[in-house]
Amino acid sequence: MSEFKDKFIAFIDILGFKKLVADTQAGVGMKLPELRKLLDSFGAGSERERFETHGPVCCPMAPYIDRNLDFRLTPVSDCVIVSAEVSPAGVINLVGHCWGAVIQLLQGGIMCRGYITRGPIYHTDKYLFGTGYQDAYLAEGKVSAFKREADERGTPFVEVDAAVCEYVEQRGDACVKEMFSRFVKRGGTTVALFPFQRLSHSFIVGGPGFDADKERRSNQNMRAMINRLKERVDTYVDKSNESAAQKASHYIAALDAQLEICDRTDEFIDMLGASSTARPGHAS
Repeated sequence: MSEFKDKFIAFIDILGFKKLVADTQAGVGMKLPELRKLLDSFGAGSERERFETHGPVCCPMAPYIDRNLDFRLTPVSDCVIVSAEVSPAGVINLVGHCWGAVIQLLQGGIMCRGYITRGPIYHTDKYLFGTGYQDAYLAEGKVSAFKREADERGTPFVEVDAAVCEYVEQRGDACVKEMFSRFVKRGGTTVALFPFQRLSHSFIVGGPGFDADKERRSNQNMRAMINRLKERVDTYVDKSNESAAQKASHYIAALDAQLEICDRTDEFIDMLGASSTARPGHAS
């Protein structure tokens, strides 16, 4: 590559990484293999080869320019920079890759913050620079998605620039638009990756094969997992740091909202179970 390219660019930062490393070194935090696995959540430069071999993973029928989507990933300590070509397949696979990384970090109880934008970048295995990258880097520290106070900045989410959302709306096919809507949540004037909505139990409503007890157990398993995530977030946040504690409160609130959904799901399952047993011919 001998010139700057217009690409979709993501800059993501693991929050509280300095304390994580210090605690690991002191033997009071997560073990070193677990910390390495955490960093592996972002993937590696070999992701490009995976696209080269298999093509787009998300929305494989969406239009693209190069089979490998000109996908580049560069880890730098506690951050990662990802870029992909400007195409419907390029944008949804970059967003999907970042969403997957956020999910894995969440499962470890770790918060992250980032920004996804579009702009000029020179991104190879060896070099990384350009105003698009600089814009993503500078915007990351000013993320305000789902803020709870007017002047709150640096909320722990990966925000998506309006230019990226506009591209999806104007150029995305049905699959790209549908998957994008699953990956993000809108909050006021901002859009950000939102992994928490995945944490809910879904099932086929009613029907002769409906098993209320089985669905209750599955919903209870989801509730238990959400509570474990809350415990992990609470374990790894630096409670002496007011800013870190405030960021963690965003995650806790989102997880509490999913627990409320679990409660409503239980009520719905109970209603369906009662309706099923009340049908004529049903053995009591």
